Amino acid sequence: MGIFRNYLELGKIKESLLLVFGGAAGGALVHNTFNFLYFYSLLFLFFAVMGTNSITNYIDMDIDRIMERTRNRPLPSGRIKPPEKAIYFGIALILVGISGFLYYSLFYSIIWILLGILFDPILYNYLTKRRTPWNIVIGSFAGGAPVMVVWSALSKQFLSIEAILLMFTIVIWTPIHIWSLSIRYKEDYEKAGIPMLPVVKGIRFTILVIAFSSILLMVISSILSILLSFYLFLFIMFLNIFMIYMVLKLFSRPDEKTSFIVFKISSPYLAMLFLAIVLWAIF
Repeated sequence: MGIFRNYLELGKIKESLLLVFGGAAGGALVHNTFNFLYFYSLLFLFFAVMGTNSITNYIDMDIDRIMERTRNRPLPSGRIKPPEKAIYFGIALILVGISGFLYYSLFYSIIWILLGILFDPILYNYLTKRRTPWNIVIGSFAGGAPVMVVWSALSKQFLSIEAILLMFTIVIWTPIHIWSLSIRYKEDYEKAGIPMLPVVKGIRFTILVIAFSSILLMVISSILSILLSFYLFLFIMFLNIFMIYMVLKLFSRPDEKTSFIVFKISSPYLAMLFLAIVLWAIF
């Protein structure tokens, strides 16, 4: 059980489930979709996401050893040896995920999985995370990919306005989530030599960008909800107003404690948005 738990942690199980939930919301945008293929797609998306996260953990292993927040992860703590097992495990899960979509000739979904891999471990973790403070803006596109994976599997299309809007909701949400965390752990990132926005541009500038991103998040998610349902629009506006209120609180009190609160509420915000879309599709 300990080994099993280590590999679940290697694949960032909580983060993976939230991304798969995004896939569930993406699939819900297609009418009458709660069928075998819907749940089948979520299962194989889960394998692909877990595999991708395992590879990102391997790429970040050296900086994870330095940072207080991450030094107890399975690789830097030595709970998985040799570390190369993370690569084999990740590739195996990705291949299982792709094979599941390949079995039903869902090629658009496979393209979106490959794009997610391109933007996360390659463009974000390997190429830009250690080079630019805008790294997470690039990496955020990977977070939106699961929406398109399941939507494409069910619609047999590559994209639509609604699916793209939901994807960009996640793309805009991701920097808010990560930058609020990086304010809390600014010294950790400095020690590891990672040029996160608060490290390079300062906390006040980062909060300004978070505030702008929150407004943009409200605009994009509101347009999506208007296209779907007036009642969905009202609920998502409630979520957005609460999020902006917390960001304004961070603006007036730019400290680590408040930034960590913004970080902690950002995941429930996104989960509730996904849940609202799924419930809208059901009822």
